[in-house]
Formats: sequence, C-alpha cells, structure tokens
Amino acid sequence: MLASGRFATVVLIVAAAVPLYGQAAASALQANSEPAHDLVRDVIYNELHDRERDSHWEYRSESVSSAENLIREQVETDRGPLFRLLAQDGTPLDGAQREREDEQLEQYIRSPGEIASVERAHAEDEARLAGIMELLPEAFLFEYEGAPAGDVMQIAFRPDPAFRPSGYEARIVHGLAGTLTVDARLKRMIDMHGVLSERVEFGYGLLGHVEKGGTFEIHRQQVSADHWKTDLVEVHVLGKILMLKTVSKDQREARSDFRPVPRGTTLAEAREMLNQAVDRGTQARLITAARK
Repeated sequence: MLASGRFATVVLIVAAAVPLYGQAAASALQANSEPAHDLVRDVIYNELHDRERDSHWEYRSESVSSAENLIREQVETDRGPLFRLLAQDGTPLDGAQREREDEQLEQYIRSPGEIASVERAHAEDEARLAGIMELLPEAFLFEYEGAPAGDVMQIAFRPDPAFRPSGYEARIVHGLAGTLTVDARLKRMIDMHGVLSERVEFGYGLLGHVEKGGTFEIHRQQVSADHWKTDLVEVHVLGKILMLKTVSKDQREARSDFRPVPRGTTLAEAREMLNQAVDRGTQARLITAARK
C-alpha cells in the first residue's frame, strides 16, 4: 500500500515556516558576518538539492491526529514509497488484519495503473513543495536571533510586505512568522517553527479563510554524511476554503529508525523489507513478554 500524499502536502505548508522576526543579537552578527538572508538562501538550496539526489530510506512512522493513531513502516523506492500498517490506536494488528495488509500490498504491486497514478501524485507533491521552498527567500525578511551555539544558529523571520503571493498555499505561507534553526557550517535546516500571524482570507472571506494562530513545526535530522530527512512534522490549523471543504489539520507525524535502501530496490523487494519489519516487531514483543 502506498503512502498517501498527506504527509507531503503537510510538509509543503510547513516548509514555509522558515524563520519570527526579532531583533538581531550583536553576538550572533559578530559570529556570522554572512547576512541572514544569504544563509537562508543557501540552506534552502541545499535542502532542494538533497531532495534531487538518488537516496531512499526505510523508517518507522507514527502519525497522530484527532481521528487516529497509526504506526507504519515505510520504504522509499524509485516508484514511490510503500508502507505497511503495524499498529492502530496503540494496538498491534491481529492475524486477520495482517493478512489484509498482505493482500493489499500484493494487489498494489500487481497494479501498474495504480502504481503510475500514485507515482504521479507523489511527484506532483514533491514539485509543489519544491516550488514553495524556492519562494521562501523572496517571501520573508530574515534576521539572526540570539547567540549562536557552536555551528547552530537561530534566524527569525516575518513576511516581506513587498512580496506578492499568488495561490492559496503561497498566501498561507506568506502569513507565517517563526524561527529557523540551522547548521551554519553545513548550511542545513535543523528545525522550523511558525505561527500564522494573521487570518488569511480568500476573496475577502467569501471564498474561504484560514484562522490566525495556526502553528507549524518541522524538524530534520542528519541520516548520513550527505543526507538529511524530516523526522517530525506537526500542524494545527483551522479554516475553510472555497466554502466546500473545511481545513482542519491537527496532526503530528514522527519518523525514526532511518535505514538506507539499496538503489534500484523494486516494489516487490520493498514489500519483503516491510514483511521483515513485521517479523522484527513480533520477535521484539515475544522477547518483551518473556521477560515479564
């Protein structure tokens, strides 16, 4: 079963939460003579460049929302990510549920049309996210905030009033204010946190709105010498768009245990990797039970 584009869409909005505009600390400016805007520009370039590299990973994902709590194992491949549900609402899947997961995975990897459809959707999500990230240096004003801690720098941001956003997502992005934490030496993003500083209306509120106070956070971790992965996304927003669907994102997804996936891994091979993850989980539960 392929992971939905929900996480990618959430990241698309959250990725806008790059650096809350505050007063620059003299110590930070002395430690880093590079203008904050230039550093952010280089950080965004590196994040986008990393996304273009041929690098796939397997990881554990726990997604919590107001409706459900899911733990999944996911494997990235050239044909898109494949995932398997391991637990729901704190309870591991029983035998019948595991069999249904087996059937769904088998059916999916034998359905070229479905694979192509989801692969296109995944590529579109990635392209949209890349487009938004490319706008960030243009959409915000940046300034160093606080004293640096070694290579770690905090940068504050606020919307640039000269920027003219187009489209719903760009409008929401431009309404954010927050902080960006970066590794100034490697020029990579560690954490972004943003708050929607004002209510965003579409068509003077007639076509929809997103409420003020919505929060966004995204955290990244270094998983190899050259690659960083998103290990936390948390989103809390409320509103209505086009008077047809309610925007009510109240979700937290944490990813852990990143392991590299060999280049050229097929969907069938990814399915076997997911099955092995189920076996590891079963063995771990048996060992835990035996110790009690």
